Amino acid sequence: MAEKDQDKTRVPQQQRSMETKQKIVAAAMKLFSEKGFHATNTKEIAKEANVAVGSVYSYYTDKMEIFKDALALFHERFTGILRGHGALQLNSSQNKRELIRDVIEIMIKAHEVDIGFHREMDIMALSYPEIKDMADKEMRFFYKFTARLLRSWQKETRIKDPDAAATVLILAAHGVVEAVAFGGTGISRERLIEETIDMLHSYLWPQEALQERQNEELGLSMEE
Repeated sequence: MAEKDQDKTRVPQQQRSMETKQKIVAAAMKLFSEKGFHATNTKEIAKEANVAVGSVYSYYTDKMEIFKDALALFHERFTGILRGHGALQLNSSQNKRELIRDVIEIMIKAHEVDIGFHREMDIMALSYPEIKDMADKEMRFFYKFTARLLRSWQKETRIKDPDAAATVLILAAHGVVEAVAFGGTGISRERLIEETIDMLHSYLWPQEALQERQNEELGLSMEE
C-alpha cells in the first residue's frame, strides 16, 4: 500500500465521523461473519452501513484495513467478557466443580461473542500473518487470564507453577470450549462441559477428586 494512498484516508475527529466509521466496521463485521472476507466487497459494506462507497474509502484504503478494525473490535468485546470476571474468588468451603463450571461458561460466552466472525478470523489467520498476529492476542489474553486465576488460587490447589499450569490448562480446555461454542462434535454441550470439569478437577485438586470418586463408588456399592 503506497504512503500516498494512506495519506488520503482520514482519522475521524468529530462525533458524526466517528459514528460513520463505527457503522462501516459493524456492517463489515456482519458481512464477514455471514459471507466471509473474500466473498464480501466494499460496495456491499457501504450498502449495509447505509453510507456512500466514497465514505468507506475516505476512512479505509482497502477491505483488509476494515477487517483489521473489525478484528480489533471483536478482540475488545472478547477480552471485555473475561476482564469482567477476572476476580473469581476461591475459598476452602467453595464447591470446586461449580467454580470450574463458572470459568468454562465464561470462556464459552467469550467465544460466542460472534461465532461467524470468530470462524472467519481463524480462516484468515491461516493465510495472513498480520491477522494471525492479531488473533494470537486472544490466546495470549487467555493465558494471562488463566494464570492470574491460578495465582490467586495457588494456596488452595496443587499448582506450583501458575504460568506453566495455565499453558497446560488452556491447551487441554481450549479445544473443548471451541467445540462447545461452535458445535459439530455430535456430543451435547453439557456432556462436554461435565467431562472437562472432571478433567480439570482431578488436575487441580487430585485428592479431593479422588475422595469424591471413592464416595460415589461407596454409595453405589451400598445401593447394590
